[in-house]
Amino acid sequence: MLRTFDIILIGLMIAAASITYKIKHDAEKQMNQVTKLERMISDETDTIDLLKADWSLLTQPNRLQKLVETFQGQLDLQLVEANQIINLNDLPQPKPVVFDSVADIITEASAKDLKPDATLTGSVAKKSTPAPKGAAQ
Repeated sequence: MLRTFDIILIGLMIAAASITYKIKHDAEKQMNQVTKLERMISDETDTIDLLKADWSLLTQPNRLQKLVETFQGQLDLQLVEANQIINLNDLPQPKPVVFDSVADIITEASAKDLKPDATLTGSVAKKSTPAPKGAAQ
């Protein structure tokens, strides 16, 4: 007959075996996850290398020169003159905006959101585009 002590030891051995199995199973799942992430990182690295190679091909000076010559009529590009280049300190500083209350800040921010961006760079002439068909005028 089995004594109580033997039954307790058998129970502890079964519990230890099941805990060991669970830990091993969890470790294998984590290793599979690590392997999957390493594969994804490798794929992303390969994609980055490919995109860098594409970028270097697309930005070759000879290719860009040919494109400029081909589309000169549409782009209307001109050479940069020396007087167009200035130091950052030569730019006029914007006046600081002072608000009296939080309500003024909210009012100013909401008013800016409703207006279109009026920044003109001067590099491209603004052309008027016809309204889409069916648009209200």
